[in-house]
Amino acid sequence: MIKFYFHTNNPAKRRAEKWLTKHGLDFQSRNLNKDPLTRDEVLQLLELSPDGTETLVSERSKATKELYTKHPAPTMNQLIDAIQETPQILKSPLIVSGHKMLTGFNADKMGVLVPHQQRRLELSQLLGKLNGRGSSQAMQLAYN
Repeated sequence: MIKFYFHTNNPAKRRAEKWLTKHGLDFQSRNLNKDPLTRDEVLQLLELSPDGTETLVSERSKATKELYTKHPAPTMNQLIDAIQETPQILKSPLIVSGHKMLTGFNADKMGVLVPHQQRRLELSQLLGKLNGRGSSQAMQLAYN
């Protein structure tokens, strides 16, 4: 199951939700303003982040700037506490599927969330349309 975390209803959030729905992917949405992350959940996100806090923390947000004003070099505990209290520190949306995490919306990167067989089928259908083949031929190509 894909977990979809957000704290604002911004265009990236809406596009990501639309993309997930269009591709028939099941996901659980969670508004972090109404249902904040637990300490363990923040730690899990940090574990999934390939470059530490850079992937997760929105450097441009007012909340992040306030955190850095209060704590120029916050400890991990201070950062986790701040994220729990003020989710706007995080980029939005955060999309987690297994050991994969995406921040924001990038259609090219979203493809990693689609199961391999479904990607092959979608590709075959597209190629079938381009080559003038019917959908049954495209489906046959997907499973060869």
